[in-house]
Amino acid sequence: MPKINAPTIDEHKTRTRNALLEAGADSFARYGLSGTSIGMLADVAGIARTTVYEYFPNKEAVLAALIDERLPQIVDQVVDDLPDGDPLARVEVMLERSLRFVDVHPVETVLLFRVSRELPKPERDAAWSVFDRVRDEVIALCHEGVASGQFPDSDPVSLGRIITDQLVGGIDELSVRSPAASDAVVKSRLTFLRNGLTARE
Repeated sequence: MPKINAPTIDEHKTRTRNALLEAGADSFARYGLSGTSIGMLADVAGIARTTVYEYFPNKEAVLAALIDERLPQIVDQVVDDLPDGDPLARVEVMLERSLRFVDVHPVETVLLFRVSRELPKPERDAAWSVFDRVRDEVIALCHEGVASGQFPDSDPVSLGRIITDQLVGGIDELSVRSPAASDAVVKSRLTFLRNGLTARE
């Protein structure tokens, strides 16, 4: 049994779980879900392999915990405290924040937008539900934009889903490009969004 490097059992458990999550973040980001084993997580965390199962039933649960515990705070940074302005301006801020989070949180980007794709569909859908708050806020802004006449006369829900797909597509593109490409990708996505939302027949 590993030595307890903590003043209490509870603190030891907390530190061990955190070490497992850190091991998971590093290993999943480097090797993907399929390339990571329970033994690898144990080795990186510095614990016995059997100890892993005291905290998580499998490596998929480690990934799910990482997404559940790290991503909501990042999503909050995308949605919270939007500046005053018309719906288009606020959607643009959300898109830029979403794309910039690739540079600020590269590991979390890989976990959600790459590694989670290896999960079975129910678990993958659960992981991606963390992004629902962004989609819902975009849809709400589309309702405002359509009602005010700023956006094209269309179904706000469908329009919001299209914009959210643009956000995800941009994040996906940035996750495989060099950081030097960030400004160009952000600019092209913002231009595409602006042109699409202000186009008139």
